Amino acid sequence: MSTLKKVLKKILPVLILLPLAIGTTGYLIAGEMLADSLYAGFALYFVNPVSDEYNLYVEIARWTAPLVTATTILCALQSVWESLRDRLHLLGKKDRVAVYSDEQCDISFGRDVGAIYPSEKFRRYADSHIIMFSSDKKSLQFYEDHREDLAGKDVYVGIRDVECILLDHLNKVTLFDVNGAIARLLWKDIALWNRGMDDCDIVIYGNSNLAGDIVCAGLQLNLFSLRQKVRYHIITDNKPFQTRHSDIKLMNDDEMHFYDTDHSDIWSVISSADLVIVADILEAGLLQTIVVKAGESPIYYYSQDEGDLASFISYGSLIPFGRNDLVFTDDNIRRKKLIRKAIALNEYYADKYGTEKEWDSLTGFLKASNISASDFGEVLAALSESSEEDELARLEHIRWCRFHYLNYYTLGTPDNGKSRDDKRRIHKDLVAYEELDPAEQLKDIESIRITRNL
Repeated sequence: MSTLKKVLKKILPVLILLPLAIGTTGYLIAGEMLADSLYAGFALYFVNPVSDEYNLYVEIARWTAPLVTATTILCALQSVWESLRDRLHLLGKKDRVAVYSDEQCDISFGRDVGAIYPSEKFRRYADSHIIMFSSDKKSLQFYEDHREDLAGKDVYVGIRDVECILLDHLNKVTLFDVNGAIARLLWKDIALWNRGMDDCDIVIYGNSNLAGDIVCAGLQLNLFSLRQKVRYHIITDNKPFQTRHSDIKLMNDDEMHFYDTDHSDIWSVISSADLVIVADILEAGLLQTIVVKAGESPIYYYSQDEGDLASFISYGSLIPFGRNDLVFTDDNIRRKKLIRKAIALNEYYADKYGTEKEWDSLTGFLKASNISASDFGEVLAALSESSEEDELARLEHIRWCRFHYLNYYTLGTPDNGKSRDDKRRIHKDLVAYEELDPAEQLKDIESIRITRNL
């Protein structure tokens, strides 16, 4: 919603009552009693003056009151028309979706899906509801305001800044991690596992939450060889991210190095990088300097829409990522394919080990864990023909450990004799693959057999 519309919405009650106040004042000045003045002022809304008294105040009210009435009627008619239009658009569709947002939000749906965009007006007759406002606070508030109406519906809430695993459990709600989706698509487009880049230097430049999500997604997807040595050079002034992840255990020969944006070494690091990722929308001078310093190395730069400044730079190898038309798709948001894989994986383990089987009853952490494993299954499938099963199991264990470290778990032995303590965020199996019990190693082998074939 534009700033002007927000202001008008706040002052609308004042604008509606202003002619009444002006007219009543005019009639009081003319000598009418208070009750008669109020009645006469109100009558002006219906072009029905009940008093012959006249002055400037009455004249102003005589013209503005009917305008308010006409505007109110038109707004009511517009609301009725919009509701009727939305109903007609969904008529006959088996999959009916309402998308709520205060921004331009065009989602790519299949031909069999009926989709409407009612802004902030709730449409209870839709079957699926996608909530994607400009801020996480507004999206979650919209959900909370309509929680009762959304009961029993399929609900998807877009999240950009809050880490999904840290949110309270939202019953029957699927969280769509916008930045996480962008990061996943980026790494699958780069596909290090298909490039033979066992030894490489990657620069990730940016202060945004997106930059952090790109790092986290890369650490979980870029596992393709026991001989690999991927060095991540993260140039950021995002101190919280550095603090949370600077001491993460990567469980192999990969490395992470952090630099402030004013560090003296960043230009030599960029110059020697095999790949550069720019996660922020930078001002032209800085972006051009990065392009020149990177030379012939590919530079992936964040760009929401076509026609940005970088698209006109002919020097270097600039590749856009994060385009809205590729990110905001039905498959990414409702994630039917990926979620189905994650649910199937969880059900397998639930049947075998007696854990929670109902997907909607899982914590955000356990959902994310199944999704991460299922997502990595695509990499495992690509590696299956060239890698032995033992190597794939070891790579899966590294991914599993990284997922836990990235979600603030550390190595530790719970007092209750179990494998993990979720309150203390410790797990006894965050160790090298060789140190695992044979039963735990078998779980990793089972995991790769399932996920690569889902």
